[in-house]
Amino acid sequence: MRIFRASSIVFLSATLLFSSFVSAEPAESDIQRNQSSLEISLIDPLATSNDTNKLKIERPIMPEVWEIYSGINAEDFVPELNLTQNEIMQQSVTETELDDSIQRSFIGFVGPNYTNYVIGDGISILDNSLTVSEIGDWEAIGLLRNESPTVVGEVDLFVELLSEDGVILETVQAITPVKNVRPGEPAPFTITSNTDSSLVSEVVWNATKTEEISEISRNGVIYVDYEIPYGVDNFKGVDRDSVDYQIGTSFANIGESLSEAYLYVAWLDSEGKVVRMEETELNKYFQDGIPVEGSGSFTDIFVDGGIASALSEYTYSLWLNGEKGYVEKVEFDVEDQTPPVQDIAPTKDMSLKQTARFGDVPTTDVITAAGNNNTNTGLSTNHLAALMFSVTWPEVTGNDRTLTPSPMTVGRADTGHTRLYPFQNTSPSGPYARAFWNTGVGVFQIDSAGLGSNAAFHNRVLTNTASQLVAASMASRYMSASGTASQKRRAAWSQWYACGSNAVNCENNYNAIYSTSNDVISLSRDTTVARGGGMVSRTCYNTSNPSNTWACYKWNANQAQGHTDSWRYNPLNGSSNLLPVPLPFYTYSSVVGSNTVEYRHWLTADTGYTTSLYGSRLFGTNARNSVNWSSPSALGSN
Repeated sequence: MRIFRASSIVFLSATLLFSSFVSAEPAESDIQRNQSSLEISLIDPLATSNDTNKLKIERPIMPEVWEIYSGINAEDFVPELNLTQNEIMQQSVTETELDDSIQRSFIGFVGPNYTNYVIGDGISILDNSLTVSEIGDWEAIGLLRNESPTVVGEVDLFVELLSEDGVILETVQAITPVKNVRPGEPAPFTITSNTDSSLVSEVVWNATKTEEISEISRNGVIYVDYEIPYGVDNFKGVDRDSVDYQIGTSFANIGESLSEAYLYVAWLDSEGKVVRMEETELNKYFQDGIPVEGSGSFTDIFVDGGIASALSEYTYSLWLNGEKGYVEKVEFDVEDQTPPVQDIAPTKDMSLKQTARFGDVPTTDVITAAGNNNTNTGLSTNHLAALMFSVTWPEVTGNDRTLTPSPMTVGRADTGHTRLYPFQNTSPSGPYARAFWNTGVGVFQIDSAGLGSNAAFHNRVLTNTASQLVAASMASRYMSASGTASQKRRAAWSQWYACGSNAVNCENNYNAIYSTSNDVISLSRDTTVARGGGMVSRTCYNTSNPSNTWACYKWNANQAQGHTDSWRYNPLNGSSNLLPVPLPFYTYSSVVGSNTVEYRHWLTADTGYTTSLYGSRLFGTNARNSVNWSSPSALGSN
């Protein structure tokens, strides 16, 4: 990994950084690609993005989950409502849609500052992103943006550092690590020099560009599988070897096969300044590359000391670059005998202590999803299902297989994100303390930063739809990974941190419930735990037009089935290191223009609050940076 450390960084004014801009002629050494000079402009990305004087372009649309994974049934994920019929409830959505500062997910990119309005030519340097050194050698990190309507293959920055007398102290060059920067897309850069920063009085910026690089692919959907704050020594029940900040990432390939893939990461503080940059590559399980329709995980990034303590509270941006190359997609199936799950009904104390338990209908849902997604994996239906079952107990029961995972489980450990709280009031004694937007959901803890980016809350709770997401992802990873069967299992589980070091927790569960010799899963079907785990279907309507109704769901922690002690405990209002347990709310998804939106409504009859309120999240966004809150709610329910 290449690391830029910003331990001695302070913020300088734009005047010093950009006293002049010129276009650069290609340097003599730049002979590998056809280059052309660029105009550079300094812009404020927080200004209105839909400037009528700018050129509107189309951003790369985040594909639907059934477009990423062919084994997913699209009908199960269709939104419940089309809000063009009900515009009274979409005011906050319009605001979010035009907000380039929120973290969004597009093909090959996650983060803010990706605009659909460009100047029409050249590149811009995002003023608020710049961080430069004042002590030691002059250095700068920040974001540029492609302001043209075409893809830029590579951007070369040439910077002249001038003294107070106008003498050129040094000319330095940097090439953006991200290739094929698309119209409106930001890209990170790092520039270093051998000149003492105290001698620099003026900076002159120049740039050249190349055409789109045909060997580079951006066609992947990026997932953040987990993010662990600095100082945490135990995460999801797993003891850590260090207390470093850690982020685990992966992607699903939706383009040509890739011989190599890289992920570039930049962290932005609350003002949008880049404070850290990192690069990572495919981890050891995916060294042979990623085939068509495959998936892969990157090597985790660790950051210690200094800025590490703040990174979990900052916004990250992620860029995927893949190098096209032939990777064989092995086409093989296992004859599937589809044996029934051996349902063990424990009647003795000893067998009760030893038997794995899972909901009755949820068990059927897992097996059905496995059967729809195991093509060309070499896994039988039950074999893939066993991989899926194995992650649930570490994620939601403290890795106790004798406890039945609750589909209504919500995560409570991911603190430090104010946008998840109504109107950013994080106080446990605040007026709406338990109208809270939890991000990790269900028996698989599917998160809006990862697999749940384009899935509504109820689709992550209901085990028929949640299982489809997990089966598709695990099958794709297992098929893509190289190595032994054990190594391929670890690769399939790599999105779930609770599996533990070398996936020991999930491996133990897998061996306990699954017999490879006769392809049978042994567990006890718990008939007291339903598909929604206590979440129930309702009919919602707009109070200004009660005849306009649609399907919705009500989540109520007091009605949760299965094991709840891992998340439903005091203080219910949360604390500085514990998220709240929400009061009952209604939820659904809706088409709003060209977007799909997830809603959660808290009504006064359920909360006792003085007013109703609701939150909304655009699909393709991480809730931690994108939830909009409004009050009152116009929702009614039968």
